[in-house]
Amino acid sequence: MAVNFLSALLSNILSPFILVLLPIFAGLMIFAPFFPNNTVKIRRYAKGFGIFNLIYAVCFLFFLNPEGTSFGFLEKLPFDIIPGSGLNPGVTISFGLDNLSCIMCIFTSFIVLLALMASKSMVTSKPRLFYSMMLLLEGFLIGIFAANDLFTFFIFWELEIIPAYFLISMWGGANAKKSAMKFVLYTFAGSILMLIATALIYAFAADTNMLTDFNSIINRTVEIPLLVQLIAVIGFLAAFAVKLPIFPFHTWLADAHTEAPTPVSMVLAGVLLKTAAYGLIRINVQMFYEIFQITAPALIFLGTAGVLWASYLAISQNDIKRIVAYSSIAHMGIILIGIASLTEYGLNGAIFHSLAHGLISAGLFMGTGVIYLKFKTRKIELLGGIVKYAPHLCALIMVLCAASVAIPFTMGFWGEIMCFMGGFNSPLLDKTFFLSNLIQPAILFAALGIILSAVYILRLLHRTFFGLSEYNFGENIRFSQHQIAVLSILAAGILIFGLYPAGILDKINLFSALNIDTILANIF
Repeated sequence: MAVNFLSALLSNILSPFILVLLPIFAGLMIFAPFFPNNTVKIRRYAKGFGIFNLIYAVCFLFFLNPEGTSFGFLEKLPFDIIPGSGLNPGVTISFGLDNLSCIMCIFTSFIVLLALMASKSMVTSKPRLFYSMMLLLEGFLIGIFAANDLFTFFIFWELEIIPAYFLISMWGGANAKKSAMKFVLYTFAGSILMLIATALIYAFAADTNMLTDFNSIINRTVEIPLLVQLIAVIGFLAAFAVKLPIFPFHTWLADAHTEAPTPVSMVLAGVLLKTAAYGLIRINVQMFYEIFQITAPALIFLGTAGVLWASYLAISQNDIKRIVAYSSIAHMGIILIGIASLTEYGLNGAIFHSLAHGLISAGLFMGTGVIYLKFKTRKIELLGGIVKYAPHLCALIMVLCAASVAIPFTMGFWGEIMCFMGGFNSPLLDKTFFLSNLIQPAILFAALGIILSAVYILRLLHRTFFGLSEYNFGENIRFSQHQIAVLSILAAGILIFGLYPAGILDKINLFSALNIDTILANIF
């Protein structure tokens, strides 16, 4: 009886609006005149809201359709272009969750909470502004994943740029402002085309009395003219190509990651890049699959090029942070291959590897930040032999590195193997699209990225922890408990879901199967 009462109570208080607005409200409250200007209290306040938001996000998962085939918790708010004018051409602020978006909201809350924990020793200046921007970024990122129509998706896609810019430019390195502006310019360039695509879909919907929530567009895609679909696919793909990033639109990422403070790099690599992968799946694949299939072979080819080029650049770097940044580009290339394969294996692998890479990259950036904090350098030639100063740190980073090179029974292994299997068995092989005859050779070359990743990751480990150095760092190197705790949590997640991938795959498999079956039934 008590269990049923609690279940009913939870189902009534769960609201995507609250899930999105809570961290935004919490971030704005830090600027309230009555809020204490005390670093410890501000940090504890931010972490407290982070913990609550994570617990709140997890609760949604228990009340969604267990088959994961429809959106739940749908909420809609009309949006007047000019307040009071009544001008509202089908535009709404709309939220809803299915298994995929719910998992991404939970994952966002989890990574941001760990980043807030890491900030204790990584960020010491302007704490009020920093923690406010972090909470705002969390809310805007969750808004992207929880959005249930194109207008809402676009609004939050744009909003997250603002806190990301300030977090990079104000707490970053020597070239932080330049790198942050480069990030903004690249993202806005893609967003212009996304805006055009969104406006075009809304104009068509207004003429045909079609609703603009995701379910309505997905179910009535066949009614949208192919020319409109083509322009929409190009517009959204341009925005996602920059943010993912797809080769050759990747040049902003290494600079932004290198200059950003460690907690921000954790969120950028762990979550922000995944908004593009999510958008590609949600919009291009789910809604406009008839046009997406034409571009898919070229995307697989670009994914392969990204894997090889980023791996080559990572091998030539001497800065640990740049090595990790370029490895992120390579991993996103693998995710792109999985998405573009249009197979159940590939789509499952892309979603799973998005989560795996989020944990891996957040952990590696955290490890890099701890090394820099304690040893005052990120140059691998200066860090030889630090294992004797930091054996626990070395052990945790080795777990993260093992997942990065796809060692079996780590999360990285399952994600990569499914993406490659999906690409190698893609139904696009039977088509005569541009580059479709090169899909399997491209997958074989992309698989070389695993070998190349082993080269730069083993080089990083050897030169950083086990090499020789003429420098003596002293004997009083101590690590804070929260630093080890963050790395331990990330390493544990990688091992747990590496040994038991079904814990995630069971939640996303029905989503992938339904969408791939729909695509195969309609266009193959």
